Amino acid sequence: MKSNRRDLSISVLTMAVRGALATMAAVVAMPQAALADGDPGAAALINPDNYVEIGGIFTSQDSSKFGEYNGLDKKGGHVLGNFSVSGGDSYAEKPGIDRWSIYGNNLGTDSRQVGAAVSAQDKWSFSIDYDELRHNITDSYRTPYQSSLGGNTFTLPSNFGTIDPNGTASLTANQLAAYHQMDVYSKRQNTSISAGYNFNREWNLKFDYKHIEQTGSKLISSASDSISDGLGENVAMLLTPTEYQTDNFNLAVNWGSDKGFFSAGYYGSLFHDDYNHLTWDNPFLNVNTNAGSSPESMSTPPSNQFHQLNFSGGYFFTPATRLVGGLSYARNTQNESYAGTYTPGLATPPISSLNAAVIMKHADLKLSNQTTQKLNLSAGFTYNERDNNTASAIYPFQTIGGDSPTPVNIPLSWKHTQAELAGSYRLDDRQHLHAAYNYDKFERWCNTSPALYAAGGSQPVNGGTYPTPTSCAQVPKQVDNILSLDYRLMATDTVNFNAGYAYSKRNSDVNPYFYNPMQSFDEGFENMGFLAFFQASRKENRVRMGVDWQATEKFDLSLSGKYTQDDYDATLGVQQGKSSSINLDATYAYSEKATVSAYATVQRRTRDLTNGQGQYPLQPLTALWTNNLTDNELTLGLSAKQKGLMGERLDLAEGITYSLGKTDYSTAAGANYTCVDSTTCGVFPTIKNEMISFRISGGYKIDKASKVMVGYQYQHLTSNDPTQYDYYQYGYSATVLPAYLQAPSYNQNLVYVAYRYDMK
Repeated sequence: MKSNRRDLSISVLTMAVRGALATMAAVVAMPQAALADGDPGAAALINPDNYVEIGGIFTSQDSSKFGEYNGLDKKGGHVLGNFSVSGGDSYAEKPGIDRWSIYGNNLGTDSRQVGAAVSAQDKWSFSIDYDELRHNITDSYRTPYQSSLGGNTFTLPSNFGTIDPNGTASLTANQLAAYHQMDVYSKRQNTSISAGYNFNREWNLKFDYKHIEQTGSKLISSASDSISDGLGENVAMLLTPTEYQTDNFNLAVNWGSDKGFFSAGYYGSLFHDDYNHLTWDNPFLNVNTNAGSSPESMSTPPSNQFHQLNFSGGYFFTPATRLVGGLSYARNTQNESYAGTYTPGLATPPISSLNAAVIMKHADLKLSNQTTQKLNLSAGFTYNERDNNTASAIYPFQTIGGDSPTPVNIPLSWKHTQAELAGSYRLDDRQHLHAAYNYDKFERWCNTSPALYAAGGSQPVNGGTYPTPTSCAQVPKQVDNILSLDYRLMATDTVNFNAGYAYSKRNSDVNPYFYNPMQSFDEGFENMGFLAFFQASRKENRVRMGVDWQATEKFDLSLSGKYTQDDYDATLGVQQGKSSSINLDATYAYSEKATVSAYATVQRRTRDLTNGQGQYPLQPLTALWTNNLTDNELTLGLSAKQKGLMGERLDLAEGITYSLGKTDYSTAAGANYTCVDSTTCGVFPTIKNEMISFRISGGYKIDKASKVMVGYQYQHLTSNDPTQYDYYQYGYSATVLPAYLQAPSYNQNLVYVAYRYDMK
């Protein structure tokens, strides 16, 4: 049965990449090619689909969330346009081999695209493409800092002064007056070139190049570690610049025949950041000097290079037996010098740059055999390794508490080995069985000299030192064994049933001498016994089931569900996780030209966690607390389509969608744990997102070449996350510089009209 959920969930504004005008056609579901008889894809190969579209959209409200990716973030009118023109002597069943095309999509928006292509069939091809995409992050950010979007220097007004020990809960009139609103966004521009040449039927060469420029900013928060005012780490939210350029190259030579195929290629990626740091005035009073601190600094992503050699191929021993595989070797490096005025507590770096180098290796192999008409067997192997050869060094600094740790950066390496044995068996014409066994091993280690590692590990910790030998890998090895079984049954000519079960058992080797030398003093140590959920030993049971019923030629119904339970073996950390989902999908064609569809989805996820309070790196914690997290999601949709109204000239489409997402979490005291206040224990406010969207659209054919499309959409979003957004408000926290960010909510009305002309 065909699912209609995707069509229901698409709206005029949610298809970011294709843009608003293309979305209109998708919602109306009546592009000109689809109105023609036969397969529109096949028709376009014979006769080019040449057209031009122009239209406009009006939005009633400013909203960066509503226009997050489609460019419709501002109230008012927006001009839109699409076009596509193709030609060549190979169309219309002519004897030639040449083709060309030019096209443009979403012109007039921030998700525009233009391009051109030319080719000679089975000989060569060349194309060039340019597209833009703007990510509107927020329009509620406010800041006292003076800087342009995309800059890396943030200064405060000369009369701003400093924030006294009372903190940000009591700013002066001058300080409040310095605040101003800024729209935060990041824009990406892609220019790509592709070319290909066929030497003969077996050999060809392909080349792709893409240049990506990113401008604008994203939000980032930083603590001012130089403060010793008894308030802890004072935090300011800043605009980190995204002034990046990336050049990607892909060159491959390919060979193929009836007996097999082979490909050898090179992929390269060169990333460049226009900045290497950002600086900002620290507004918080340092009680030691009774003045503001000097400008502070933070690194931005360093420029780096990635180079990879790729080989892949396959050999067909017989039509029933095939062997395919691949190899790759890559090297990722960056050696940008340390720069900027770092916090005063950081000593001079022991080396001038990180000298980072990571070697990546990959191999895969798969053998498949159609043993009989009923039995199909396969065996596969995959190996991935990330060998981090970055230099290690001791980076001493002084903390806000007066400690003088000597942390060592310890590059972590890993390798991942996977193997699979699988078989599919057709029991009869109506039943099919698939079984598989998967072996998954993950290993971790560090490339660091023992002497350097011991320099950090020998630091006193609660009156003692860590035992030797220490290791940076808390779980140096974990092995997962997975068994799965799937069954499909055609119960009747109108009912299809499927069910599946999978069992996974992961065994993790926990190193009792695990020590993270980036800490090297009491503050911030991992608690003994705590394991991240993706490293802890675990048993997982997963069940799924579904049925499709073609009740009549006019009515389809589909029901499916899935349940997963994870049980973890860890003293501290996630203890159990559960997830479940139910999906219902129905379609009814009440006439030859009219259908109505509906769907409903319910999802639920829970997670139980145990942790502890305190800094006891050499012994298990005794002051324990528990935390429960629950996510509930509901989505409902209803849509209808009517075609061929008013003498086959008018098509209509309507739809309404409702979604509700809730997250609840609570913390309870365990053994020897004392609740301080309501922020450490109890049930916290519900995080909630609720959206409703209604749309109606229509397309009217003026004649065989012309069409008008019109539509209306209403969309309402209410979101609430007090646990996050309260901290950004003035007067809430004494240690956070207010940024006034608001949970995104809006009431948007959208009207559009477009005209399309098809050129024959």
